[in-house]
Amino acid sequence: MNEREEYLTIFAPSAGEAMAQFKARRLGEQGYSITGKIGRHRLALVGDGPDAEALPGSGMIAATFSRKVPA
Repeated sequence: MNEREEYLTIFAPSAGEAMAQFKARRLGEQGYSITGKIGRHRLALVGDGPDAEALPGSGMIAATFSRKVPA
């Protein structure tokens, strides 16, 4: 059986709030697990100008989770 990796990133003001969303959305029961360190991120979009940064300022905490799903 072929599988592919699927990712979900939660952006929140704090790591605790990101993990609370993981639990509230029951992501563990859906097969998701954390893929790496939780940390502060800035999100930049392709393009120039002030609209290219989606999370302006100091950024938010990002927690990325993944699971394997049938291809």
